[in-house]
Amino acid sequence: MVEQIIMRSGTLSSDSIDIEHIEPVNGSSFSEQVLSCVEQLSKFIYPEGETRYFVTQQTFFIAAGSREEFNERSAQIREHLSTNCGALLPATSIVAQNPVSGSDVVLELMCTRAGEGTEVRYRSLDGISYTVVEQEGFKTVHAAGLTGDPSDNILESSVRAFDAAVKILKTEGLSIDHIIRQWNYIEEIARIDSVEGGTQNYQVFNDVRSDYYNAGKFENGYPAATGIGMTTGGVIIGFIALSTSKKVTIRAIHNPGQIDAHKYSELVLEGKASSGAVQKCTPKFERAKLISIGSRHHIYVSGTASILGERTMYVGDVENQTITTIENIFRLFSSENQVALGLNFEVDRIHFSHLRVYVKYQADIPLVQKICSERLHSSSSLFLESDVCREDLLVEIEGVFSI
Repeated sequence: MVEQIIMRSGTLSSDSIDIEHIEPVNGSSFSEQVLSCVEQLSKFIYPEGETRYFVTQQTFFIAAGSREEFNERSAQIREHLSTNCGALLPATSIVAQNPVSGSDVVLELMCTRAGEGTEVRYRSLDGISYTVVEQEGFKTVHAAGLTGDPSDNILESSVRAFDAAVKILKTEGLSIDHIIRQWNYIEEIARIDSVEGGTQNYQVFNDVRSDYYNAGKFENGYPAATGIGMTTGGVIIGFIALSTSKKVTIRAIHNPGQIDAHKYSELVLEGKASSGAVQKCTPKFERAKLISIGSRHHIYVSGTASILGERTMYVGDVENQTITTIENIFRLFSSENQVALGLNFEVDRIHFSHLRVYVKYQADIPLVQKICSERLHSSSSLFLESDVCREDLLVEIEGVFSI
């Protein structure tokens, strides 16, 4: 299974996955900051000319106040990558979410260790880079940056993104229901457009997602997923897909304190159905996904928020929303769930290899950081300023860990 390894600038450990994201160590302009990140990346991957890790998926989180600035900064990133990393790139997303580190860009990596029995191929389809990893009799496909054209509305951008996903999967002999983890970045996610007849951006995306997911069986449950806002950029999708194998078991994890998102009632689905949809569709994802390979278990926790049943809790109270979100994550691994999944570990000793924490308001970030550091154990935590999928949600947390 491909490990999620996150880098920390200045701490390039050769024998540990306790590595955080890359932040620029110098540079006043955006271009200089990106170059600083890319140079650190090169030193990490090729220490003294020897390959140690292969990057399978990378995400640049950038500050961008308009579509024009987003396009301009995205072009600068791709230019630096092309110059410093060559033509063949791993799956790459550029997302307009403000880093809270004080810089205009943060780079997050997902890597696999170089070694015997692991083959990594960087491929491209219709100008979209993606990564294929083959190991131990199964294949993992990483795709990112799937999006529409700058002039597309949310519906059009969603359709183009899913079309690209289906095409990449088909090229690799997989289908939509092989996706185990998905990231969905949606411009102004909670916005309801009165011009479009009262449609909400997230609901439009959910209607499109359901249409494409209907082509799959999802016998092992829907993917773990995050649906999160960004300031601009339309819709951007990233995913991890895994081929079937006798060595691999895939199971959905349900939260006993929450209604499955794909079973929500229309009471919590905002706005009207999108154009062409018969009715509003629910968000198609599981609360978490368990991937078991032999005695090793990898757990992807979906974007989680302060929701009990299907209702938002503690509206306007960021402290209690954060605490409830963390409690929801722990509920995934209740004793009853562990028995059903064949697991046995102490919940309060979970050590995440990485957490992403999305906070709606910049002013709330210090308090959210404090609560997370007290209640969650993680090798790295990346905090980002971002809208959440409901207008009254202030925090969302996702993570990954192995046991």
